[in-house]
Amino acid sequence: MLTASLKPFDTPQTSRFNVGDVVTLKAGGPRMTVTYIGPVGGSADERLVCQWFDEHGELRQDIFDLHEVRCEPRSIPAGSVQLHKFIRVALT
Repeated sequence: MLTASLKPFDTPQTSRFNVGDVVTLKAGGPRMTVTYIGPVGGSADERLVCQWFDEHGELRQDIFDLHEVRCEPRSIPAGSVQLHKFIRVALT
């Protein structure tokens, strides 16, 4: 009788992304959070489902191929925050 066992450390990791990672499109765009990694809609290919808030504060979600996105740091450097939008609202 043949038996096989899989050890967690013997299985190759198929994706360089993890749920919870922050990504952006290589073409540019908002910072998005990965909420699902795997086949979508009957496709055997691994894809990412990502969520983000648009410029109006609306929650958005879309599906992306792995080659379309890149990982970003989870924290935002202080110099990259756009305060002018918030200051304008506070002053009016």
